[in-house]
Amino acid sequence: MHPIFIRLGPLDIHTYGVLVAIGFVVGLAVAGRRARNEGIQAEQISDLGIWLIIAGMLGGKIFHIIFFWDDFIAGWHVDGVRSLREGFVFYGGFIFATLTAVVYTRLKRLPLAKLADIFAPSIALGHAFGRMGCFFNGCCYGRVCTLPWAVKFPPPHVMAGIPVHPTEIYEALGNLAIFGGLSLFYRHKRFDGQVWWLYVLGYGVLRLVVEFFRGDYDTFYFGVVTIGQIVAITMIVVASLAMVLSPKTVKLRAA
Repeated sequence: MHPIFIRLGPLDIHTYGVLVAIGFVVGLAVAGRRARNEGIQAEQISDLGIWLIIAGMLGGKIFHIIFFWDDFIAGWHVDGVRSLREGFVFYGGFIFATLTAVVYTRLKRLPLAKLADIFAPSIALGHAFGRMGCFFNGCCYGRVCTLPWAVKFPPPHVMAGIPVHPTEIYEALGNLAIFGGLSLFYRHKRFDGQVWWLYVLGYGVLRLVVEFFRGDYDTFYFGVVTIGQIVAITMIVVASLAMVLSPKTVKLRAA
């Protein structure tokens, strides 16, 4: 746990923010390179990327306020406006960024499915950096664990001194595996949008599994599942249907 990356006088540079920024930059660089190979200008990727960053951060914060209201209020009482720097929900950012991409591509008349394929591996790569930021920040922590790779967070962490699952690392490694798999598969895709839906499916499965080891949830819906698992199951179902129906749609258009 190392929440402060560097302290410059009264200014604290947070490790989470640094790693998220690195994830955005690296992800956009990879997407830009892939876009050039597809005949799409890198500038268009950069412009869209800026809007995706804004939408992602906004959506992540809004979802955190909605689903983690008590944590948000507690942080606000301690740090006021400064508390807004922390506490983001990936699903919120994902949904807002996806809607932004749909609107942007329609306004600019760009191929949505092809751009989604270009961005999909980069999302997984950037998310891996973000989850490492969570680890250094001490959020999104796991349940109590007695396995050899269990981690202990120092005070004042709520689980200080107690061995827990390093769920942030689980998800970071899973996202890196998704990035590698999608990057290898990209050249072999059969239709535009396939890489994107594979990402949605793959991340849904990853998140569904990792959620079983999370220890930072107070609310369980139906007494069993977390909000993260509900969204993960939805992603799996939607992606599976899209993977089946999309090839048929492509064939109908070709005919």
